[in-house]
Amino acid sequence: MKKLLKVGGKLLSVSALALAMGLTQAQAGSELTIKASHAASTTNTGHKALELMDRELRERTDGRISIEIFPNGQLGGERELIESIQLGNIDLIFVSSAPLASFNKQFFALDMPFLFKDRASVYKVLDGEIGQELLQSLNRVGLSGLGYWENGFRQLTNNSRVIRTSDDLKGLRMRTMENEIHLMAWRELGTNPAPLAFSELYTALQQGTFEAQEGPINLFRDMRFDEVQKHISITNHIYSPFVVLMNPELQARLSKKDQAIFTEIFQEAKAYQRGLAQKADSEASAQLKGVTITSLTAEELNTFSSKMKPVYDKIKKIVGADLADRIVKAAQ
Repeated sequence: MKKLLKVGGKLLSVSALALAMGLTQAQAGSELTIKASHAASTTNTGHKALELMDRELRERTDGRISIEIFPNGQLGGERELIESIQLGNIDLIFVSSAPLASFNKQFFALDMPFLFKDRASVYKVLDGEIGQELLQSLNRVGLSGLGYWENGFRQLTNNSRVIRTSDDLKGLRMRTMENEIHLMAWRELGTNPAPLAFSELYTALQQGTFEAQEGPINLFRDMRFDEVQKHISITNHIYSPFVVLMNPELQARLSKKDQAIFTEIFQEAKAYQRGLAQKADSEASAQLKGVTITSLTAEELNTFSSKMKPVYDKIKKIVGADLADRIVKAAQ
């Protein structure tokens, strides 16, 4: 009898465990945790937009859908993150448009130096017909483009001297993104450029591997580059959007109702993120200490833009003259 009770107790325990596991699996099956990642810091406006999306998704789906965020390049640099979306290892990312061009050459069209004069012209292109065509073209390479967040106008920074004209650039060891157009543009301007993953940039600047880099001023502040770079030249040479990408298979698995909820929240997050980015840009200059910020005259900027014709010609060969001409016209 004692043996039977022991066996019965064990069977009951196993049954209880199986029941508990069954409930856990059922609960897990009814919930979706979207795995999101990016290469920026947790203070970045894109990270804050993902946090907003997580809160809103939890609220509007009664906790069925949430977002788990892996910042600071924990899951790889931007190129690796794009590849992970294609493989289905990550569900949602935001990346700069420059590395995305290696996967879809049409995105080189956004790398034309001095293309945009202000944010109004940027949003007209990105949120308009051309921007949407670019997003749709990502379907061919296993990516779903959701839209554009703001990374910002890119500025030139270095640790050695004030730079006002292209002649001041000669010989500088320059970090660029992994993008052949960016590399070509900085060669035309006389620097010695080389690509490097963003997550490795601070150390490379600190150790003197590179003397100069370029990027949005709010990102410069977020990454504490003011500790290793002491000069900023306001060039606005390229506007760099964050492109938000989703794994197509995950997107297809969402019900029509959840897709509608997700789309609505994404549009709200886009407006929120862009507002934060604009504010961050305007505040960054005042918050940077020990950094010389140089505004350039139209004549000084012309020393840069006048050397870009070979770059424009190269872009036309890559993306086609029709797309290049359309985007230039739309940006005016």
